[in-house]
Order: sequence, then C-alpha cells, then structure tokens
Amino acid sequence: MKVLTLGLWAFGFAINKVLWENNPEKIFYSFELNEEIKESVKNNRTHPYFFTGYFLPNNIELIDNYDDIISEIDLIILAMPAQFVSWAVTSLQHKLKKWVTFLNLAKWIDIKQNKTISQLLSESLEWKDYNYAVLSWWMIASEVVEWKPLWADLWINNTAIGKNVQLMLQNNNLQIKLQKDILNIEMYGSLKNIMAILAGYYEAKWLGKSSIGYYLVNFYDEMKGIVKLYWWNKEIDFSYYSLGWDIVATCFWDSRNKYFWNLLWSGKNITEVLDILKSENKHAEGYETLKAVYNKIEDKEGFPIVKELYNKIV
Repeated sequence: MKVLTLGLWAFGFAINKVLWENNPEKIFYSFELNEEIKESVKNNRTHPYFFTGYFLPNNIELIDNYDDIISEIDLIILAMPAQFVSWAVTSLQHKLKKWVTFLNLAKWIDIKQNKTISQLLSESLEWKDYNYAVLSWWMIASEVVEWKPLWADLWINNTAIGKNVQLMLQNNNLQIKLQKDILNIEMYGSLKNIMAILAGYYEAKWLGKSSIGYYLVNFYDEMKGIVKLYWWNKEIDFSYYSLGWDIVATCFWDSRNKYFWNLLWSGKNITEVLDILKSENKHAEGYETLKAVYNKIEDKEGFPIVKELYNKIV
C-alpha cells in the first residue's frame, strides 16, 4: 500500500512517526506547503515548531510535487485543516487511483461551506470511486510522538481496507478500534472542540467543577440537535470510546481550544487572540466550528448554550 500524507503539522508529523515505527522497511511520502516545515524536515528530519528531540527517518520521503506519483497512491492521509481539503482534493482529483482511500485526521467543520470533511469530499469527488476513513485520536499529538499508551477509533466505508489501515497504524502503544458509524467520530470530533471552549468559559465565570459538569452534560443534548441538522435527523451515539477520553484530554487539560478561551479571558480581543495563536503555530478548531454551527442554528429554537458562547466571542 503506497501512502501519501498531505500536511506535516502536529498530527501529520505524529502519524508519520507511527507509520515509520510500525513499517520501518517501507517508503512513505509526505507533502507540506509551509516552507519552514519543509526545510526543517528535509534538512534535519525535525519539526520546527513541535516535538523537540524527535526525528523522522529517511523512509519518510518529503516531496515537492505529488503529480508524478498520485496515480499510484493507495492511501491519502488528510492531516490538514478542513478549509484546505477542497483545494487539495480538487487539485489532484483527475489523477487519483480508482478506489483510493482518504484517511481524515481533521476535527473540523469547514466554515465556508459549513460541511464536514466527508461531505466536502462527496461533493468534490462526486463522480469518482474512492473510500473514506476518519481516525479519531482522543489525545495530544506530542503523546503520540512520545510513545504513550493511547487508543483511537477508526471508521471506514470498506471493512477490508479498514483492517489493513488498522494493522498499518496499530502497535503495542497505539490501539485502534474499528467503529460502525461515521457520525460518532466525525461530528463528535468536531463538536467536542466547542465543548473545550465552553469548559474554559465556565471556568472563567468561577463556576465549580460540579456546575461545569452540569453545563457540559446539557451541551450533549445540544450536540444531538446539531448533528441532526448536519446529518438529516440522524442520532449520535455517545457510547463510543472516543467520547470520554477526548473530553478529558480536550476539556480538562491544556488543549488549544481551552487556551483560546483563556487568552480571551485575559482581556484580549478576538483579533489579538487569533494573532497570538498564529504566532505560536496553533489553531483553535473549536472557534471555526462554533461559527459554522451558529450559522446552522441561528434561526432555530433552542441551543441556548451554543448561542450564549457565540455571542460572548464573536
């Protein structure tokens, strides 16, 4: 299976390290637009912003142009923010191998088109035969790189290929479970980033942990309503493993989305906060997701928690 990763930011770098560790004899291809990242990986095999002291080996081959190899690629890992996915897929769609598999790592709803990654791909590749998979990591990228004991959910529309992807990524420290419903991974992965901002918001109001828990539990009901708006009245299933671990890692530790709210709480305006995040090479996915979700619910009854949060920020 020939693999190409699009994007070498935090999770792009992390998954390439996993690929190497599990398959040291294979060559894997990576593509990145950011010149600083490209030069650092090419020259030093290190990331310029994250993971000090960790390296990618030479079997992770960083390429400047994927035109010559894209027709041979079996698995394309989308390790980029959602706003770049349509551009990336459109630019390569005419050269894709039939039944190529896209593995999405992004937890994001595209703000411009207000769609999930799977919905963006179904429009961009309407007449193409392809497979789609999404991997839900309820973890911080540095923990993947540092070889901590971790777990992940994988959904894919083709079970046989899913097992191959599972075997390629899974090891003694990273356990991957195949799941049956895309909603529980793709929508939950995006919406829990809003929950992380909410956790920071309620902490800033000096609420106790029990009170914060009450509001977050009530947010679950709003999540169900939001999912129905995106996925034609389908119900989200909160029994998946990723629910608990992702909430703990994102809402109660030092995640980017909590950090986003802490910067706002310190008295900075939204422009200043976004500038700080950019200068630190960070993204607050929950902020973009919040704006997209608000566009869906603005004229709908209910959703008081999301609407209050939006009006405090935007």
